[in-house]
Amino acid sequence: MSVFRTLYKFWVSILTAAVVVQIFAAGYGAFDTADKTTGGGSVNEDSFEDSFGLHIGLGYLIFLGTIVLLLLSFGARGKQRILRSAAAVVLLIVQILLAWTGSAVPYVFGGLHPINAFIILGLLGSTTYMEWKGRMDRAEPAMAAPAA
Repeated sequence: MSVFRTLYKFWVSILTAAVVVQIFAAGYGAFDTADKTTGGGSVNEDSFEDSFGLHIGLGYLIFLGTIVLLLLSFGARGKQRILRSAAAVVLLIVQILLAWTGSAVPYVFGGLHPINAFIILGLLGSTTYMEWKGRMDRAEPAMAAPAA
């Protein structure tokens, strides 16, 4: 097994765990913000940033991590690795755009933001599973020759 394949396997595992922590941070931010409104309190931009700071910061780190994953996929070789890593980068770009536009149209973009997060988790989680099971290294099945 090449060094790049080993790095890829561990890096995609770390990213998958980071997405789980990211979802936790979103829940924390939501409930912390809701807690600040009880008892007649109000939420301003600073208190909102305090609640969602971990979620926002980790989100950008995960995006950078997927770019590293894409670079590692070229070294690790394999069409599936490269395609899955490229898909992760694209989904993270979409995720950031949904976050930026979510407050403008919350019933569309804001609602799609958490759905896209679970799609990202599914992609990275299945990639992690396939790496640890060795399924990415298996040769792609050859096409059957046509019957004469």
